[in-house]
Formats: sequence, structure tokens, C-alpha cells
Amino acid sequence: MKHFFLGRANNFNVKETLRFLASFGTKKDYIKLKHFFAEHYQVDQKNVYLFHSGRTALSLALLSQIPAISNSSSVVEKTKTLVASKKESLPAVAITSLTCFAVVQAIRTAGYQPIYLDIDPKTLHFDANTLKRCIKKYPNLKAVVVQNNLGIPVDIAEIEKLAKAHKLFLIEDLAHSYDIHYPDGRLAGSVGDAIVLSFGKGKSLDTISGGALIMRTDSKNQLLASQNIASRAPKISDSLRDNFYPLFALISRALSYFSFGRFNIGQIWILTLLKLNFIQRSADAELDFECRLSFWQSRYLLKKLQKNQNYHSILRYPLLLKDRNNVLAKLKRAGFFFDDIWYDSPVAPKRYFSESNFNEDDCPIATLVAKHLINLPTNYSFLQLKKAWQIIAPQLVEVKVDRQGQPELLRKDPVALVKGQKVSRSLNKLSSQDWQAQIQNYELANFLQSPRWQKYNEILGHRVILREFYGHIKVLMIIKDAKRGRFLEISNGPLLDWRDSVLVALAFQEIFQIAKQYKCVFIRFRPALADSEENRFILKQLGSIEASFHLHAEHTVMIDLTKTEEELLSTFRRQTRYEVRRAVKLKITVEDRSDDDSILDEFHQVQLDTAKRQNFIPPTKKELQALKDSFAKDLRLYVAYDETHHPIAYGLILIDGIEADYYEAASTPLNRKLPGAYALQWQIMRDLKKRGIKRYNLWGIAPKGQNKHRYAGVTTFKTGFSEHRFTYVAAQDIPVSPLRYQLNRLVETIRKKRRHL
Repeated sequence: MKHFFLGRANNFNVKETLRFLASFGTKKDYIKLKHFFAEHYQVDQKNVYLFHSGRTALSLALLSQIPAISNSSSVVEKTKTLVASKKESLPAVAITSLTCFAVVQAIRTAGYQPIYLDIDPKTLHFDANTLKRCIKKYPNLKAVVVQNNLGIPVDIAEIEKLAKAHKLFLIEDLAHSYDIHYPDGRLAGSVGDAIVLSFGKGKSLDTISGGALIMRTDSKNQLLASQNIASRAPKISDSLRDNFYPLFALISRALSYFSFGRFNIGQIWILTLLKLNFIQRSADAELDFECRLSFWQSRYLLKKLQKNQNYHSILRYPLLLKDRNNVLAKLKRAGFFFDDIWYDSPVAPKRYFSESNFNEDDCPIATLVAKHLINLPTNYSFLQLKKAWQIIAPQLVEVKVDRQGQPELLRKDPVALVKGQKVSRSLNKLSSQDWQAQIQNYELANFLQSPRWQKYNEILGHRVILREFYGHIKVLMIIKDAKRGRFLEISNGPLLDWRDSVLVALAFQEIFQIAKQYKCVFIRFRPALADSEENRFILKQLGSIEASFHLHAEHTVMIDLTKTEEELLSTFRRQTRYEVRRAVKLKITVEDRSDDDSILDEFHQVQLDTAKRQNFIPPTKKELQALKDSFAKDLRLYVAYDETHHPIAYGLILIDGIEADYYEAASTPLNRKLPGAYALQWQIMRDLKKRGIKRYNLWGIAPKGQNKHRYAGVTTFKTGFSEHRFTYVAAQDIPVSPLRYQLNRLVETIRKKRRHL
């Protein structure tokens, strides 16, 4: 049985652990890291401070706003005096009610009092309305900390307005959220008066310990100018403890395969190390204003940041369970150990909760959420955790807030795991009503998930599987029997909300089981998603692998047909406009011959001749006839003729929903001399506009910069109609039989090179 530790240094695999152990740095690396953050957040390098503790950074950010502290004052003595003063006279800081005790400790050390604000159950953070009420209630409020819990971005725009209007010191705590973007598109860290980073265990940037303070406004005292701030190296014992922690965690995960009665050997190993003080719990760390980040940690982090310029998404997937203890017990029996829950109490960890002075009546939502919350780290893929998802899914709930602001638990929707309802059911055909709903709900939906594509594949004798998951997700899957191995194909799908990690995990569990049932070597799918760092990250978390071969037109040109004809012409390349006008002068005509009984045979013969000249594999006559039988009146075949009515170019168009696709083409040798293809495309666009079609997909171009690609020539032609290229996320594979899949991948890679694709 495979076991996982879900919290302890799970992002340190063997390779990363060895890299961490071998890290060695100098003062140059320390300075370079400061320079990196200064450039990243557009501040002066002198305003970047690197500490051995993240909470130290937060405490100093707040201390910088107290004018009384001078350069010569002892920081520790001064803060003791401030904390000892009457609570009523202390300045206040607004923080989220779902946080860790380290934040509370840092605030109190700076001489402030924390004010807990209740959360929105969706973002796990307070919103602007809650902050507005807090400002009215606490006239001594001086600062606000935006935490972006678990990397879920807060709608910071309104919070920023309130902070500016009431002269509140705005701190962005990016411990969970390095490099995410807020809903308004701004980079996290580009808004606040101060930025706090933590490099502690399990954080976005993980070096086991450490943190940074980045000031965007001037300090009101001389404290940060003190030579004692971040001037001393960490103790050798602390540095060794940090350096060896990933190794100890790696050993614990290996030992987790073995049990001694009801005790897991991996857990016993960690408890022993804690007892011997070889490792330390994160919450037990102390603030130290003088202790800097180690040079070796600086080098490790710098290399990681320079190498990894990818999109950073949520740190962990938050899930609410009806009976958390029961689910945790089942997960433990299955080998999934939740040794650290963020958050097991509103102010975590639970052993420090009594010291937080948290009033549960003031924050009912956070109190309820903390009783039901678990989270899965993003370092494990959905497929690795499929057994965990099966245990979790029936217990999923969500929090709704009534008009009085009181929270209640409801069964998770839209997963709709109602008693007696089947998770998956087979469908014979996707109804027209269902397909229209799909088109409306998913912007990039096209014919590849439609009833017509189902019929086309059935005519060709392919085994088609149409399933409905959780009452609303309908997925069209095709079994492909290739010589190199059978696989399950999902083109332009599945159509679902890819931002809902729960839904994605559960849907692909079902798809994986179907692939196993039909003895497929792998699953190949290309989602209806634009290529972006965010979407690539989602697929990475799924555990899929970028396919060695494309699936339909991944790189294409999309024409927006909602524009007027004049606007469309203005977007054409100058040479393309010239060719369109030249076609008129040469009296080139374009006819829609879709209803001509002989046109399919004619097109097929011309395409065979075209394929010989241009060296590509055309569809068979059977495949063309299957398209005609499936799409009927929505398959249009256009022909461009010269002045003497000799054919120049052919275009086969498939229309479905709001999109039309330039699916197949052919041409005669006349096309080299005459602009028939230009006239053809312009007439097609005009006709599609009259039909109310909103998008025209030119269906396949070469990736940018690949001049030797087979589609390089046609790319110049197609991009002449619009310089705006569109790229879907690359086709993905999920191996079902890993060894046979690797053999398939090798064959496909060789074939791809031979075909110049």
C-alpha cells in the first residue's frame, strides 16, 4: 500500500533534498537575493531585509510605524515596554480570523493588538465590508494585514481604497502567495506599504526557515537603519537543523510504508527527532531581529527563483468535510497522514489557541470553517491522491451565510453527491438541449464534444463512450485502437470548471476507471483551455504529461466575426487585403457547392492531388462521407473559380454552435498564380457572418518560431487574416499502463520528427 505524508516537506523529493543538502552560499548570494526582490517588487535594494524568521519581518514592519523608537534603542527592551503598557492604549492591526499564532506573536511583539476579522468562506479571508465595520468599531486601528490564505487571492482593490482613505498601513503577507495575481490583474506584492515573505516549512517559497521584509514607504523611526538589524548569522545548530530537515522528512515518508501495530514507523521517527530537538515545529520558532538569512539558504532560494518563473497557484486545496475526524481516521487507514492541518483552530496550531484571546462569537464563520477544514498540498497530483479523493468526496460540504451573518453547512454543490444518486451514468446521445447548454457554459466549446462528432466516430466504427458525471458533466470519449496501443481520446474536453479542483479530481477518477475498464494504455485529452501559465499549472496538478503528439489544431488563428466587414478587412495584413482586392479585379468567383451531389468526390480527388504535391496524409473518402452524414447542412464546401470557371481552391467548413472551422482544404496548381484561396476565405467569412456565427477557427498553424514545421507555409497565409494567434494548452497524456505508454511515446516522438510536426 502506498503511503503519503501530506504536510511534512512534501515538496522536497530526492533530487530536491540532495540539492538542498549540497547548498553552499556566500555574501554575494545574499546580496543578489536582495537585488532580486528589489527588482521584482520595484523598490530600492536598501529597503529589502532578509531574516531567519518570517514573523520577524512582520513585527519590524509594524515597528517601523512607531515614531518613538530611535536608532540607539534596544529593540527587545522597547517592545517589552510597549507590550507591558495598557491594552486599550495599544494601536490595533486588522488580521484575518483564520491565521497562525506566529502572526499574533509578531503583532504583539511590535506592541500592537490583533483584531480578528471574520472570513468569507470562499476566499478564507475577510473582505472590504468587514474591514469597514472594523474601522468604525476600532478608532485605534493603525494597520491591516492581507494574508491571501493558502494562495487564494483576495479582492484587494476595495481594501486598498479603505486603507488609503483611513491612512492605514497596508501589509501584504505573501507567506502563502508568492507571485500570485489579484482579481484586478495586479501582482501580489505590488500594492501594500510593506511586503512580508516567509520561507518557512510548507510555504510558497520553502527554505525551511527565513523571511523577508520589503518596505515601500519610509520608516517613521531609525530602527531599520540600525546596524544590528539582520546582521548576525544563525547559530550553527539552527542552520544544521534547517539543512537536514528535508532529509529527515524524506526518511519519514520512506518509513511510512512500515507499521508497528497501529503505529506508523515514519511518525515514530519524526516524534523521536522532535524529542531529541533535531527538528523543530514551525510555530515554536522565536523572533530574532538580529539574525539574518543564511548565505546557503539565500543561494538555494535565488537559484530556485531564477529557474522557476512559472505561475504560482494555490498552496493547498482547501476542503470542508462534514465529519472531519471520521474522514481523517479513514484516510489514515489508507496511508494518508494529516500531521498538520491548516487550520485546526481559527488561530493555529490548537496548542496556542488559548493564548490568542480569540472571541469565537465575533468570528462565527472562521470558527465553523476551522472545525471542518482540511487541505491537500499541490505537490501531489490528483491521480496520486485518487484514493484519498474517494474517501473525501462523500463528506464534502460548503458554508453558506444567512441574512443574519450566521454560517451553516450544506452538502457540496455542484458535485451533488446526494444519497442514492449515481456518480456516473452512460448516455446514448448528447441531446441538442444539452449541447446548447454546453456551448453557453463553456466559451471554447466546439464540435469535438458535440452529438455530430459522436455520430461521425460511430459511422467510422470507433467505440464511442458518452458519460455523465455528477449530474451535469457530460464527456464524449473515443476509444482509438492504434497499432502501438489502445488509448482513450477526449478532444477539446472534458468541458468542466477547471478552477474547481474537487470537480476536476473527481471527474478524472471516473475517466481513469473507464480507461482501465476498456484496457487502454493511456488517456489523451486536450482541454478547451487557452494556453497560459495558470492553466498549465492546473494540468500539472492533475498529474498529466504533455503529449508527444498534438490532438487536433492546438495552434490556430481565431477570427472574430462579430466585427463589421470593414473592421475585419482592417485587421488583415496589407498583402492579404491586396490579394482579396486583386481577386475581384481578376473576376475570381466563389461558390457554395455544399448541396451538389458530386462535390464530395471532386473535392476528394483534388485533395489527393494536393496531398501528393504537399506531402500530407488526407482523409479517406469514407471519412469525408462520414463528416457529410454527421453534419448535413452544417458542412459547407466552397470552391473558388477563375474567370473561365476552372477551380482554384476548395474549403470544407464545419459549423456548430457559435464556431465554424476551416477543417479541410485542397487546391489546384492554379492556386500558385491566382489569389483564389484569399477570395475563398473572404467569402466564407461574409457568409458565416450572415448566419450569425461569432467565431471562425482557421484550424491549424505552425507554433511560433518553427519555420521548418510542416504548417509553416500555410501559417503565413492564415495569419494574414489576423495576426492574433490562439494556442490551446497542449494535449495531455495520463498513463494507465506506464511501461506500454513509454514505448508508445518513443514511437510517436520518432514519427513526429519524421513528419516535421
